[in-house]
Amino acid sequence: MPGSALDTDETILDCARQYACLVAAFPFAHRECKQGFLDQMDHFLARGSEFHRVVRRRRQWRLSGDILSSVVGRAEIKRTISTSEAEAIRHYYATPSVSHLATLSGEELSGLADLMEGWAQDKRLDCRSTIELLGWSDGMRSLVDVVGDNYMPPPLPADTKPSLFKFLATKMHRR
Repeated sequence: MPGSALDTDETILDCARQYACLVAAFPFAHRECKQGFLDQMDHFLARGSEFHRVVRRRRQWRLSGDILSSVVGRAEIKRTISTSEAEAIRHYYATPSVSHLATLSGEELSGLADLMEGWAQDKRLDCRSTIELLGWSDGMRSLVDVVGDNYMPPPLPADTKPSLFKFLATKMHRR
């Protein structure tokens, strides 16, 4: 894998695309092939998560000392930040998370992206939190661009608790 590919979302989004294709084909797979599909789906989720970690680590390198410690420690930035620093922070948080595809539909991802973008407008937030929310929104939108609004995740096992994002998406759709 070339080094430049480790600084783009391309490898992550490729895993998302392949995962979504397997999820869409799974209901139509022959009974004897279903376990193989599940194994491949797990593989693409794990691989996407691994690429997510690598890309975020690479993007951390672009963050300067106090900005880096603020982002890693999720603390308020106590000084004015430059446009390039703000973009580096947003880019860091915008790294898409393939794991969302295990529980969230394309419509839910799109709705959560809108919700987070709305939250980012709250004037009570510090600049790092605002940028973080905008980055998360970007990352979710990039997943929707790949899998589509009609994407539906596989059903969760009965004993599985929903993720925080699934909880928020469910509450959001009930209103």
